[in-house]
Amino acid sequence: MIDYACPRCQAPMMSPDAMIGQGETCPKCGAIIIVARPIATASSPDRKSGEFRPIMTVPRPRSNPEGALGIAGVVLGIVACLTLRAPIAFLPTSLIGAMGLVSAGLAYAASRHSRKSNIALPFVGSVMCGVAIYFSLFPLGGAVDGPESPNKTAKSTGVPRVKPEPADPTALLPIGMARQWDDRALKVLAVKIDNVPLRSVTGNRRSQDKFLMVAVEASNTSAIEDRKLIYLTLRGVPGGRDRTHASFSDSKGKFYGRISFGTDTYPTGGVDRSAPLAPGASVRDILIFQRPTETAGPYRLELPLRNLGGGGVARWEIPESAVR
Repeated sequence: MIDYACPRCQAPMMSPDAMIGQGETCPKCGAIIIVARPIATASSPDRKSGEFRPIMTVPRPRSNPEGALGIAGVVLGIVACLTLRAPIAFLPTSLIGAMGLVSAGLAYAASRHSRKSNIALPFVGSVMCGVAIYFSLFPLGGAVDGPESPNKTAKSTGVPRVKPEPADPTALLPIGMARQWDDRALKVLAVKIDNVPLRSVTGNRRSQDKFLMVAVEASNTSAIEDRKLIYLTLRGVPGGRDRTHASFSDSKGKFYGRISFGTDTYPTGGVDRSAPLAPGASVRDILIFQRPTETAGPYRLELPLRNLGGGGVARWEIPESAVR
């Protein structure tokens, strides 16, 4: 019999001479040890004359969890990318992409503690899942309204046709041309000087003095039934942080003051404070300014697009003849 100790866990082991050259499994750690002949040593008189020195240890095969997790991340990323064009792509793409990101993250963490660090699979999987999630939240080309053509949809729903905006959004528009953006449109209809018809809780009346009246039109040009808008009067909404009122100026840079008749009084035919706009609907509003007393045309009218859910301002050029 050969008496020796496991080189890995130092557990005592005994093997018959017939096992020399063959593998023996350690009962404690499970390592496979090749049994060799004992080597005589003179420096250890207290030990037996034959001391076992293994010539080879064969460790148990190790599992590879990082590889499996990395492959799972890549597969989930591919599936998530394939579901981008599905009719209900938002929910499955986001969930599958999130699962793929978790798998790729676990694979990367496991690879950091492995002898053979391999981050290629976790990296590829995380990139594919991230791209799929991003384009599921922000699709290219925007939402698709339906199989019908825009002209057919607009004709069937009665959406008014609006002239396209010029290439330069800051260009001055003439009276009658609309500024259109994102299924919204603002148009200046007419400008005149007259006594202002007023409406209030106490009854209807007319102003004693003549003022400059500007008629504008706000439209919801969308063909989607549930896309409703709110128009805020361009005469100005009190208490707002941003600018919500129109401005009127002449060629010399002089601004003419806005005329208000009280919080409960507004021009007849205009909007009191706000008005809802269903798809295909429009509303008219009346703006009141001081009357120009001298010839200083052409004039400029600026309307903030925020009152119809936009940003910036649109500008119209008012000829001198329109205010006389």
